[in-house]
Amino acid sequence: MKYSLFLLIFLSFKSFSLDHSEFIPERTDKNGYVEPFKMFDDVYYVGDKWVSSYLISTSDGLVLVDSLESPYGRWIPGNIKRLGLDPKDLKYILITHGHSDHVGSAEYIQRNYGGKVIISYEGFLLTQSQSEASEGKTHFIPPKVDSFTKDNDELIVGNKRFKFYLTPGHTKGCLSIDFSVKDNGIDHRAFIVGGNGTNFNGLDLAANYVKSVERIRRISQSSPKVEVNLASHPRLAQIFERKAKHSGRNNPFIDQDGFQAFLDVLDARGAKKLLEEQAK
Repeated sequence: MKYSLFLLIFLSFKSFSLDHSEFIPERTDKNGYVEPFKMFDDVYYVGDKWVSSYLISTSDGLVLVDSLESPYGRWIPGNIKRLGLDPKDLKYILITHGHSDHVGSAEYIQRNYGGKVIISYEGFLLTQSQSEASEGKTHFIPPKVDSFTKDNDELIVGNKRFKFYLTPGHTKGCLSIDFSVKDNGIDHRAFIVGGNGTNFNGLDLAANYVKSVERIRRISQSSPKVEVNLASHPRLAQIFERKAKHSGRNNPFIDQDGFQAFLDVLDARGAKKLLEEQAK
């Protein structure tokens, strides 16, 4: 009798765990859902109201950048289908840093649709600690990592070349990504800054934040200059405001001066944070 009761409890727990791991939230504005949309010939927004996730189409499959918080990133495969694409064509999942709102749904997407995960080593250590601290509906498991990215590493997927830069500050393992996008067949240089906020503590991180922004500015001004800001949070690049102005002849996501203005904001944030940490 005791054995039967134990078995029933165990199976019920396993069933609950499985249901929880596969639960997909309702697509509502309250939950932060955003209908996916096309930004360029080969780039789509599949994130939510608060955190960006980008899908890049290549001649050899799809590349996803960041996966949102669990369980809300479980919308992403369905969003890919809504765009007329197949989530089973996902080749890589690139993670900018280890905070749960960027990596939380990577394991779910990887487990159900494949995709090799690329992240920095320090980023993965943060992912592990965030996973251990996660609970309830936002609990997540770290994904299986295909490779740990080093500074200046490159990844070629079909006709796309992604270059990675380690840009610590927001976290120790922030990964920034440099690649080109096409608009009406014309190439434009795009950049994803791996971490934008100064919601951290520590003089070393603050100093690295300032240095990373300076480095990104130098990189962005080399020819061809960066024209497209794919920020890791949509508000910082006015993603939705620009979408509303999008037309067939004018793509407001192409804005060289806008990217430099974005770096000005990060520069001011970093300088303020550095002063605060020095005063402690």
